[in-house]
Amino acid sequence: MFKSYFKTAWRNLVHNKAFSAINILGLALGMACSLLILLWIHDERGVDGFHANGKQLYQVFERRSYDAKVEADYPTQALLAEELKREIPEIEYSSGLEWTTTNAFEAGDKIDKMVGSFAGADFFTMFSYPLLQGTPQTALNTLDGIAISRKMAEHFFGSAEKAMGKTIRYENKDNFPITAVFENLPANSSQQFDFLRSWQAFKKENADWVQNWGSTDGFTFVQLRKDADPVKVEAKIKDFVYRYQEKGKGFTIELRLISYPEKYLHSIFKNDRVDGGRIEYIHLFSVLAIFILLIACINFMNLATARSTKRAREVGIRKVVGAARLTLTIQFIGEAMLLAFFSIIVGVMLVVLLLPAFNSLTGKELSLPTGKPLFWATLLGYSRWQAL
Repeated sequence: MFKSYFKTAWRNLVHNKAFSAINILGLALGMACSLLILLWIHDERGVDGFHANGKQLYQVFERRSYDAKVEADYPTQALLAEELKREIPEIEYSSGLEWTTTNAFEAGDKIDKMVGSFAGADFFTMFSYPLLQGTPQTALNTLDGIAISRKMAEHFFGSAEKAMGKTIRYENKDNFPITAVFENLPANSSQQFDFLRSWQAFKKENADWVQNWGSTDGFTFVQLRKDADPVKVEAKIKDFVYRYQEKGKGFTIELRLISYPEKYLHSIFKNDRVDGGRIEYIHLFSVLAIFILLIACINFMNLATARSTKRAREVGIRKVVGAARLTLTIQFIGEAMLLAFFSIIVGVMLVVLLLPAFNSLTGKELSLPTGKPLFWATLLGYSRWQAL
């Protein structure tokens, strides 16, 4: 019986080529657009979500009040990370991180520029950037040591193993021993760098101001103990900077915490509080994806309704020869599902074709998660929903 339904549905689709093509293409375009948007949303929500200690990772930011104005920003004092770890028991690890810069490196006959920064000794213990060579405890604990990425190691030395322990010339003036090689940072990491130097080196190169608690530059990250309460820790560090400097008249500084995995999407300050950011684009494009799907469904239903008037004679004849109402219902739903199924195939093909251009536009490295059963289950559910 089902074989008969399928044959009848297939003949109707082939017989009405223009109608079938318009319906399939309309559904396919709607699905392709919404699927591209949903892939982007999924990637955005996954940024910085791979860190094993993510629930305990926080970034410190400053809330400043002066002249009846209140503002907030992320740059902090250079010595803050070390002092917080030393003075606040709930803080298990801490690390400073400077702005990234582009610097020239030389090894053998190869000279090239790489992007990197300075970070504290606890950095690789806190963040889940796998080390191919070296250990998290020793990667950034020496004054002149440098940790480089797999890409940088392969570029200058051929492999991570060959790079370990070698020296690399920096800005044609210093030779740094390579103390660690880390895996290339994933695309869904908000931090991107090819090398890291130690925080000791940063303090030495900026000795003229790092001891001044009135100066801010770079960022401070902390990892709380698992039993620590972030609210209580934030209360403890609120006036922390005044252990090292006097309060100014009409000017106050308070330290606050923001969850590191959430910072990427919630990074904009409004009225001195974290409020908004890329999460607003997530909400906007989520609505847009749903709207596109609804338009595709409405278009499908309108075409089906318009087509139904031309099939009234067929329905009447089939009723005369004894076709039950349920049989006719199953027949038409089967045809709709067949249309939806073909539209999904075409839609996925469109996504595959458009992904390179979409990745170039968004700066992402998106791909279809074809290896995940949930992806196919979602597509099948979408096909059934369209048909009904």
